[in-house]
Amino acid sequence: MSNWQDDKEKRRTEALERHARLSKLFKEDRLAFDRERKRLIEEVIQSATNEEQREKLRTLQASWDKRMKGAGSAHNRFVLAQSFFWDHVQNSWLPAILKLNTILKNKGNC
Repeated sequence: MSNWQDDKEKRRTEALERHARLSKLFKEDRLAFDRERKRLIEEVIQSATNEEQREKLRTLQASWDKRMKGAGSAHNRFVLAQSFFWDHVQNSWLPAILKLNTILKNKGNC
């Protein structure tokens, strides 16, 4: 097996172990789960390369938390999360992909 495949399997195993740990924590101690969730989010934010990006991530997370807090039930949070995802795909990812496609097509015409 190649090094890439070994690394992939290692990441998969670690992700499954982390998921099992967080799932158990969620079921047994919601307060501890929320502290761990916030710690992991902050870890990701701190991994950003510059302060401007970290601030954008903090703002995005605060917005997400605020909207999710008012959702009510677990089902409503799930539906809301889906809505946020597809809104982001439609309004951010898709326009960026189309712009890149246009740029690449124009470079081919040069």
